[in-house]
Amino acid sequence: MTVKRIAICGFNLESNRFAPTCARRDFEESMYLRGDEISVEARAEYPRLHLGVSGFYQVMDDRFGGAKGWSPVPAVLVGSTPAGAVEESFFLEFLEELRVGLAGADSLDGVYVCQHGAAIATHTHDPDGDMFRLIREVVGPDVPVVATLDLHANVSEEMVAATDLLVAYRTNPHVDVYERGQEAAAGLLEMFEGVRPRSFRVRLPLVAPSVTQLTADGYPYGDLIRLGQSRIDDVVMNVSILGGFAFGDTPKNGMTIVVTTRDDSDRARQLALELASAAWNDRHRYQPKMISLDAAVARAQEVGADDSQPAILFADPADNPGGGGRGNTTHILRAFLAAEVSGCALAVFYDRAAVAAAFAAGVGAQMSITLNSEEDSSFSDPLDIEATVERLSDGVFIGEYGMVAGKTVTTGPTAVLVAGGIRVVVISNRQQCLSTDYLQAFGIEAAECRSIVVKSRGHFRAGFLHLFESRQVFEIDVPGLTSPNLAGFDWSYLPRPVFPLDEDAQWSPDGV
Repeated sequence: MTVKRIAICGFNLESNRFAPTCARRDFEESMYLRGDEISVEARAEYPRLHLGVSGFYQVMDDRFGGAKGWSPVPAVLVGSTPAGAVEESFFLEFLEELRVGLAGADSLDGVYVCQHGAAIATHTHDPDGDMFRLIREVVGPDVPVVATLDLHANVSEEMVAATDLLVAYRTNPHVDVYERGQEAAAGLLEMFEGVRPRSFRVRLPLVAPSVTQLTADGYPYGDLIRLGQSRIDDVVMNVSILGGFAFGDTPKNGMTIVVTTRDDSDRARQLALELASAAWNDRHRYQPKMISLDAAVARAQEVGADDSQPAILFADPADNPGGGGRGNTTHILRAFLAAEVSGCALAVFYDRAAVAAAFAAGVGAQMSITLNSEEDSSFSDPLDIEATVERLSDGVFIGEYGMVAGKTVTTGPTAVLVAGGIRVVVISNRQQCLSTDYLQAFGIEAAECRSIVVKSRGHFRAGFLHLFESRQVFEIDVPGLTSPNLAGFDWSYLPRPVFPLDEDAQWSPDGV
């Protein structure tokens, strides 16, 4: 049996055009792996990389009899916490590093790309498409190229044209990343056996607010994805329905359906249009349901004063680091402190300067501190507080719940500050709060909190599900770089008209 040589690479960034740009440091802080580092992490018990790569390796190792039965050719794999546009100079350096890695690999039998799919750069709307095109140019037209995508990807024509199979996540929160890597590997194996994928893509003038893109029962996006999966059969190889990411603000924004079949172009087109029509007819269900800050304050006061009431989990979707937010707006914290809310924890608040001050003061110290003292991003207002340093940590832990289950997480130097009746987990590596692990790791028993505020849009739900039912979860309507109130942003490149910004937006399958 001929050993299959498969290149492994990826560029993972979700770009918010309204957020500060990002560069090499942002990726090195989160994920920047080269060569054999990728294989080591992919096979680690508690990996530090995207689990899709681990899933891909697992299928290949099993199929070819272990690590020596196939030949991974790992090139470069990078990822950053969502931020603004990637700087041109860094992205071009990355592309050159990728090109050299692929070109120096001699003959390749396939390529697996672990990609997010919603990046923008300071010089282009479609760095993902540029990367996919480079891969195709280097490996040639006959080498199968498969890619996994976040379901928030904004998919361009070039991304589809340069690949043989795109596999999008099916869950939001994304708890199926590992499985989608497995699916990509299985698809590549089918191509090795002679299957010829045929894909058709449809983009809708529908830019759904992020909080409406959950996939649990009762959400339109989940219903649509389940409808698509019910059509999988011997002919239909994959159905990927990508809700997209509004804050990319690109010409390629819009919910996208990609259907891939086993050598049946007509079936791919027919099913893609069927699903697109179902999505469009259901578009009015994509409406955010949030509560006011005043209502949140009142609820937090009530549960803080009455232990007989169920605890409450509040989300700050407008300041979601998972969508480019800075993770440090103070609207909720300021209001909760003023109202003397008790029994509350806030996780996680990004402020390197505050962490440094806490470490300098030491555990047990009482300090006057200004949050966001070195932050000049919009919405990140300073806040003066009196706080006690309760705990200090290096910020490294292994997750048990939700999207970080089984992964090594690094929040950087981390401090727990107690201000009034609120404990604030302050971190140095910007990221969203994905689970109760972000409290437990720093000595806070989530089950004993009367209320918890998370800097996250929706991914937290999988990591708090064991403690909070959906009726205990509330999204607060406050300002921020990732606010679900899309009408409040100054859009430059978003295709218009588009629903729900434009109620009169039109679409028909007849025009596709």
